[in-house]
Amino acid sequence: MPGADGYATMAVALNDGISMKIRTPVIACCMVAAALSAGCAAVYKNTSACEQAMRQSASELSAADTLQITHAGAAIHGSRVVVEGTLAHPQTASEAAVAKAPNTNIIEAGLLAPLTAAFARSGPQKTAVPAAAECTYDASGQTSFRWLAPARLVKDTAPADESHSDE
Repeated sequence: MPGADGYATMAVALNDGISMKIRTPVIACCMVAAALSAGCAAVYKNTSACEQAMRQSASELSAADTLQITHAGAAIHGSRVVVEGTLAHPQTASEAAVAKAPNTNIIEAGLLAPLTAAFARSGPQKTAVPAAAECTYDASGQTSFRWLAPARLVKDTAPADESHSDE
């Protein structure tokens, strides 16, 4: 029975360390995956915290504006987070004067152009401006928050005296 010896040899080979050669890399890969997923949790936590800080600051500084977050990006390990979005507010008279009227030309814009223009004029007009905020974090938590856009919020939240020396 030559076949029986072949199976016995394979069983002996598995018991002689081949299974250890497979088991060690599998365990190492599982440990690396666990370590990487633990580091990613800080990125999501910091991104979420920065979004909340941006919402809170927007409601405090401009209560009439509606904030809509469109994108959030985090640096390595979540140490710096930038959140982007738009701030929509009711259109002022000067903004309405500058705003471009909708195209009601049936030939250029289509048959429903006058109808859609009438619906657009019937409701209160809103103006959306780009908004962005930056948060920085260290091991103890959030260290700073500042507005990057719009300019009126950047001016309101600028630090009083921030002198940096590159020397």
